[in-house]
Amino acid sequence: MSTSPPATKFKAGRTFSMAAQLKKGKAAEKDFMERYGMSALDRTDGRKGDFRIKWSRAVLELKADFYDSKNLFIERWSVLPTEERPEGKPGGPWQSAANGTAYFVYWMTMQDELFVFEPSKLAAYIDNCGKKFRTVHVRNKGYTTMGYVVPQDLFKVSADIADKGIYLGSSLDKILLFTP
Repeated sequence: MSTSPPATKFKAGRTFSMAAQLKKGKAAEKDFMERYGMSALDRTDGRKGDFRIKWSRAVLELKADFYDSKNLFIERWSVLPTEERPEGKPGGPWQSAANGTAYFVYWMTMQDELFVFEPSKLAAYIDNCGKKFRTVHVRNKGYTTMGYVVPQDLFKVSADIADKGIYLGSSLDKILLFTP
């Protein structure tokens, strides 16, 4: 008997538009900048992160979701590996870690709740225990994205995660307002 949670099946006819998702993401970046970082952040070109912290020059990657949920969708693959594309394209904290991004910030916009992570530590944690999380496959035009459904409470109440420096809290104060 398998202890792994079942993978989510595709919903027939549901295909996401990258252009529509990109538009929502750009709007969220603008809102985030206005709400949290006008004096502390600079925008980047978006290739290896979304914002640069002015005083430290550290790069921050923003992930915004637009629904009310008690879970986070931690994207493992922006483009799931296939026979045609065996290398795939890492997503979420794996992509941020590969790009040298200092912070991976997940913003649940409807709840206005932030989750601040150190990306390489979050990726390693999920690699080590990802089988206990349900996987979700999201069909896009020409490729599939895959990620894990991770309960928000895991980060809020787990001392183990806080002690390992994976979850840095729900406030940007430590990374934006500290004066060196």
